[in-house]
Amino acid sequence: MLKLLIVDDEEIICSTIAKVIDWEILGITLIGTCLDGVEAYHTILDESPDIVMTDIRMPGISGLELIERISHTNLDTQFIILSGYGEFEYAKRAMRCGVRHYLLKPCEKDQIIACVKEVINDCQELRRSKELESHDNQLFNSLRYILVENIISESISLSQIDSRVFAPYEKYLDFTDTTYQFCCIYYLEKEYLRDCLDIISNYFKHHAPQLLLYSLYVTNILVLFFPNYSQDYREMDSFLGTLSFPGQRVSIKYERTSYPSLQALLTMLIGRLKRYDRLYFAMEDRLIPCFNYEHIISQAKNLCPLLVSPDEQTRQNAFVELKRILSSASSLEFLQQLSCQVLITVSSEISSWTIAQITEFLSALQLEKDPSAVCAKVLEKLEEIMVTAQRRSNSYSPVVEELLNYLDNHVSDSNLTLKWIAENHLYMNVNYVSRCFVKETQQKFSSYLMNLRVQKAKEILAGNDEEKIQNVAELVGCGNNPYYFSKIFKKCTGMTPSAYVRKIRKN
Repeated sequence: MLKLLIVDDEEIICSTIAKVIDWEILGITLIGTCLDGVEAYHTILDESPDIVMTDIRMPGISGLELIERISHTNLDTQFIILSGYGEFEYAKRAMRCGVRHYLLKPCEKDQIIACVKEVINDCQELRRSKELESHDNQLFNSLRYILVENIISESISLSQIDSRVFAPYEKYLDFTDTTYQFCCIYYLEKEYLRDCLDIISNYFKHHAPQLLLYSLYVTNILVLFFPNYSQDYREMDSFLGTLSFPGQRVSIKYERTSYPSLQALLTMLIGRLKRYDRLYFAMEDRLIPCFNYEHIISQAKNLCPLLVSPDEQTRQNAFVELKRILSSASSLEFLQQLSCQVLITVSSEISSWTIAQITEFLSALQLEKDPSAVCAKVLEKLEEIMVTAQRRSNSYSPVVEELLNYLDNHVSDSNLTLKWIAENHLYMNVNYVSRCFVKETQQKFSSYLMNLRVQKAKEILAGNDEEKIQNVAELVGCGNNPYYFSKIFKKCTGMTPSAYVRKIRKN
């Protein structure tokens, strides 16, 4: 679902547009309405909407200035301009910032819907092009594949699937906001599996080269699922539906279903897989088996939280028992599967690994051929995690602490956004980071950033009361906008920057 924000200083316009259109049918979540540019700017920093429909002329920060400020950030927000007849010159300036969509007030419901549909296509095209440009896309896809593989592996032995299964992985996976396609190819005999996977891989390399395609095979059924990349899958359905191989005793049958989210899809899929004792994940050129050895997996996972317990004896006892379980695994493939589950479960307890460390270590583990070497490496890494857990901060989680440190060191950057920091510095899902931030700091990202900028400004003014207000605004990340700086300074302190300077001089 794409996220939409409506901005207009006339409340009746905001509420009318919000209520008159069924946004959900369009695949859009309306995250709210704002009555001025300052409120809209802070909401964009917090929520990272895909689409903003904004009036041009508003008090404080105008719609035009809002567009220009956001255009200098790394957000991919698409704007729709709402404007009266006499404001076309303003609209032309906005179009120089890349805005292509313009609605003239008053506008009809059908005009708004048609315009929004065009912007939806722009958003989807932009996402595809960003994926193509991303140097880290392969790394991200490898991690996501491993995590989804781990979710399935650890959950097929559970009696019930609920949100707790997905909670440890929210940092890296979007479970709720992206639509997925689920495809089944029935009656595919195992001897033709490799040929079938090669054909499918070549098809998607041509039609969606950066798409993350999940695939697994169980008892003559090939399952494929992937995030939405198109609005029309008729060509793909025709291609997959006509697959055939000489020697197949039964004709292949193909089905496709859409799911509103990854969580809904995995909940369904795991429920179906419970009856099988073995399945295979198809990752690149390898088939990775998954064994449904319920008791061993459950026993090992129950020990994981104890490895980061505050009590040293508890940690050591859990480590010794886990070492015994890993050393007793006779199958290399099962040992690799169990090791991945243990490492991801333990690391999720303390958030101590970066995305690159997780991916690189687990990928290297899958290439090991000696069970004793796998066991030794996993135990060494577990000891490292246990040491890290004892050093972590008592005030904030490592994720929030790292975010706060980044803000403190880069407060002068006027283009700071939570989305950019989460994805490019923390390498985590922005929704997860936002929830952690609000829970631990008791305030939204934009509020914290605003207060931090005002605090830094007070320090500058206290140290040099001759500093010009405009210079201070730039030094604390408010850009060349003394009005915006004065507004947030007064909101936080109850006085203007000038009044604050006079107070300092008097004192």
